[in-house]
Amino acid sequence: MMSRHTTWTRLEPRPRNDGMEDGLRADVRDPLWLLSRQWQVSEFEGEDGGSPVRADVTVAEDELSRVDLRGGGRGGEDGPAGPFDYDGTPLEATVERERVMTDDDPPSRLRVEAGQQFLRILADAGYGEFAAADFSEEFRVSVPDESLEAPDRRYVELVADRVLDGTTVARAIQSSVGNLDAVLEDDSTGWSGVTGASLPVPEGGSRTSTYEDCLEDYYAWYVDVYDEPTTEVGSAWDPTRLEYRFAVSTGDDDTETVFEAPEYQGGRLDWDAFSPAGADETLHPSSDGATTEATTSVMPTQVSFPGMPASRWWEIEDTSIDLTKMAPDGAPLTRLMLAEFATVYGNDWFRIPVETQVGTLSRVTDLTITDTFGVEETATSALDDEWQLFMQDIPGHDEPGLFVPPTLASSISSDPVEEVTFARDEMANLAFALERRHEGPTGRSVDRTEFQEPRIEVADVLVSDAPDEEYLELENPGEDLLDISSHTIEVVSDGEARTIHTFGDRELPPNATLRIVTGTATEGGDGDGADGDVGLGLSASVWQSAESLSVRDGGAWSGAICWRNCRTRSLIIDSRQTCRTTGSRSRPSEARPSD
Repeated sequence: MMSRHTTWTRLEPRPRNDGMEDGLRADVRDPLWLLSRQWQVSEFEGEDGGSPVRADVTVAEDELSRVDLRGGGRGGEDGPAGPFDYDGTPLEATVERERVMTDDDPPSRLRVEAGQQFLRILADAGYGEFAAADFSEEFRVSVPDESLEAPDRRYVELVADRVLDGTTVARAIQSSVGNLDAVLEDDSTGWSGVTGASLPVPEGGSRTSTYEDCLEDYYAWYVDVYDEPTTEVGSAWDPTRLEYRFAVSTGDDDTETVFEAPEYQGGRLDWDAFSPAGADETLHPSSDGATTEATTSVMPTQVSFPGMPASRWWEIEDTSIDLTKMAPDGAPLTRLMLAEFATVYGNDWFRIPVETQVGTLSRVTDLTITDTFGVEETATSALDDEWQLFMQDIPGHDEPGLFVPPTLASSISSDPVEEVTFARDEMANLAFALERRHEGPTGRSVDRTEFQEPRIEVADVLVSDAPDEEYLELENPGEDLLDISSHTIEVVSDGEARTIHTFGDRELPPNATLRIVTGTATEGGDGDGADGDVGLGLSASVWQSAESLSVRDGGAWSGAICWRNCRTRSLIIDSRQTCRTTGSRSRPSEARPSD
């Protein structure tokens, strides 16, 4: 037998020493080849240029001094109010703010919250713990007159007459104290011209010094809870263009620069929304010195970007970014120019960080560069009449600058409360504004495409010779209660109109019907009205000789018009229902408008 033998051989390096100095040294075996390659690409040709190692930057900062809201809408019926001193508020709030608590009719939810705050101030000051029932009825929240959705209706019915109306309390304080504004500004030491009968004094309370302090604290809180515009400030909203128009100025009387924002649409406000106005434009700033100048020494750093070409032959470039993909077939010229600029001149740019204050116009008045050879050179502006980047050509100054507006770093936006859709008819040359959402009485957004306004319609008419069998049914297809108190039902017979019924104190619930019987209504009724059926108590038929009927509110038409003569059994009721005789139903015909 023959035996088999398997032999294994392993190749591995065996260094002569345990150190890593030789490997880390990365010896070049042919340095002449590398030198010849550098000579071939002209890398040895000296430019006698040193690298910048220090930059002395002198920056002049013109502070924001004046604001001019040039809209005229939303409280500015008399036009723009004129320039005013800037108070440090972010410009978005200064430009876009609206009247909330000082509006003619704030939402019910804000009134309730303000009323609760008034009671908390009284309790925290030790004046006493009171409820809404301890105050006169005029200071309590009431039910709005507008139509309400079901959630809003439940809310107002819950708080009505149970919670203080903070807006009514604030207005009563304002009207009762003649020098209230002067007291809050510490220009007056006491009240004057006080009408005590109008003050919101609770039952069992009296007008003490603690009570007066509470009124002052509450009114100061009420007017400051929201940042609202005043008549002296005006409004930036331009209703003719549906955008904001305003201007600001920086510097003092000697260094003033006016920036205009004629087409700000809201949202984020940045430097590119402003354009320098003419040299003759002025907002009349003060001359108290709103310009500061300081010099800073910094070290320039070379600009780098991912995929930047290596500046030396022995550097390893980053392969994670392929610049060739920036210029595929059909690429625009601007992209090709950007790629060429990045690959050819990318290592020629240096960055000099300069910190500027928010709300200032920063102008570089001097820039001195010191290189590695100690040579100092003053840099000039690269401003060009046809192209500029991150700078603004400012009239009245020899150097360009950059305006950094005082804006919000971040903001929180709610869902739209109001929404208007614009459409146009090219054939008729008309434009339409369709309001899809609006702010309801409680402050919630109401969708007009879903909410059905309460209204009165004729649901059914039964014509009969027997008055006790003849009836008219009225319906409320809306989503809210319909107050039909003092409404009248008028009927036209032989060309003469007469009133056959006047309702008393009555409400028609949503999706409910009310039956009006010509004769005597049966007890309990067949309808689901709030108070059962209504009997007219007439001994003769009404609808057999009627030409039309309508429901009116104080003489004004309210709804439920019927057209045509009921005797022909061709009555149109709100374009969808029919007039019936006993035991039969007729087909509705075309409806026509009626006055």
